Order: sequence, then structure tokens, then C-alpha cells
Amino acid sequence: MPQSTSANRPARPRDAASVLIWRERAHGIEVLMGRRSSRARFVPGMYVFPGGVLDPRDRRVSMRLGEHLLSVSPGLGGTPSLALALAYTAVREVHEETGLSLRASVRAEVGALPDLSALRFLGRAITPTNSRMRFHARFFAASASSFIGDMAGDGELSDLQWVGVDNPARLPMIDVTELMLSELAQQLSGTPHRPALLSYRGDKPRLRRWA
Repeated sequence: MPQSTSANRPARPRDAASVLIWRERAHGIEVLMGRRSSRARFVPGMYVFPGGVLDPRDRRVSMRLGEHLLSVSPGLGGTPSLALALAYTAVREVHEETGLSLRASVRAEVGALPDLSALRFLGRAITPTNSRMRFHARFFAASASSFIGDMAGDGELSDLQWVGVDNPARLPMIDVTELMLSELAQQLSGTPHRPALLSYRGDKPRLRRWA
């Protein structure tokens, strides 16, 4: 039997987080999205939600926030401290990529910090094992009214725009993105919503839900 080597082991997924910033219009729900560069190493040219990879500094900052600022879902995976760090990752990346900032919650002992209670957990996804770059991504949702600032990002995402949850313009998106748009529509409809986990066996998607 051939020996397993690091060369043929799947890459370890990196923790990451995104936010679906939504607003309601007469024609339905819209979500803020942008397009990744055609030269990007991961999903080039696709429309995505603002977000990115967990940074070690996010853990240090999130320790100041307090666990009560975020409703932690059992489907999020990991510890409450990791959940806080990922939520902070998501709002930090939103600011960097769109210029928008989550409104602050002023607490006397620590000062003004992002009010993570505005975030609602939607679900998570793990990149297939045959991908050279893998992520364990968590997806949160928050109303646009929870954010302030003018839209002007760092250039990582281009063509920032509000996109209907049914993607009426048929913008190019990967399956995870389309799933989370559907999850948001369900969550906002008022029907019971159970967070989803999208993973893969080979190239075949598998969807699980938590109670």
C-alpha cells in the first residue's frame, strides 16, 4: 500500500467569515456583493459577500467583546471564543472591502466596540478536499441599517452592488454563495430556519442542518 505523504493530503481549511448585508426594497430583499478579481487565486471573477480569513489579531480583539454580544449557534462549529473571533473577522473585512462599519455598542469598561448582536448566523461551508485552497467559512447576516459609512472599499472587490436574493441579473456565483442567498431569504421570511453546513464528498455536495 502506498504511503500517505504531505504532498497528497488535502489542504487544511482556514477559518473564514463573511456577512450578508441585506436591505428590503419594494421588489424584494437585496444583498451587498462585489466581484473578485479575475486574477484572484480563489474563485476568480465570481461575485461574493464581503469577508475574509481569520487573523490572529481578531482573536485578541474579540476577547474584549464579551460572549453576550453574539448569539452563538450550535451549528457554527468551534468554541464561543472562536465564534466571537469569526464574527469580528467578518465585520472587519466588511469595513476593509466596502468602507462600511458595524454600529458600535458603547460599554463603559471597554469603550465603543462593534455591536455583534446585530449579526445572525446563517450557515457554514467547507471547501472540497481536492481544492488547493480550502476554507471553513461561516456566514452571518445583518441589516444594512446596522452599518454606517460611505461605500468605498480597498479594491479587493470590484463592482460593489445590491443584488436580489434570486440573482435576477444571473451574476456569476459559486454554489455556496447561491445557497446562502437562499438561506437568508428563508431566515427573513419568518419560517423556522436551521443553520446549514455545506461540505463535499469528492465533488459531490452534502447539506446538513442543525436543530
